[in-house]
Amino acid sequence: MIQRKQTIYLFFAGLVTLVLLLIPFGKFTIEGVPCFEYGAFSVKTITEKEVIVSTIGNALLLIATSALSFITMFLYKNRKLQLTLISLNMLIILLAIFTVLYIYPNFVFPKNPNFYDATLKYDYVFLICFIPPVGLYLAKKAIAKDEALVRSMDRLR
Repeated sequence: MIQRKQTIYLFFAGLVTLVLLLIPFGKFTIEGVPCFEYGAFSVKTITEKEVIVSTIGNALLLIATSALSFITMFLYKNRKLQLTLISLNMLIILLAIFTVLYIYPNFVFPKNPNFYDATLKYDYVFLICFIPPVGLYLAKKAIAKDEALVRSMDRLR
């Protein structure tokens, strides 16, 4: 049933990942002055909005997890498939968080000469990144509870 609480959890997980596509993750500062903005699609200069480095990998992972959340929301008749897709989605969102917070800042950005003296400072988005995995976990727990209830009704008494 689409009006169940797991639908709300999946909806908010998908919605938050869409929001993460639109807001910057942080800013690169050189000697205390913000120079570059780190977003889901690219790192841009703050003044001219010129793209310095493309971070399309972050965007693709966030789009995939958002789409998977919305698709899973409408598969309410097949709870086993929902549980499998939520597990896959949890892996994808954790991979997305890992690339945003670790892979790009430690392996991609240091190779670019624009970032030699720059320091990355994350915004409040650092905390928002952890909302979708929690929502997915709660949805998985609620779906598993529904599945257990249905199985208990199927037994002979």
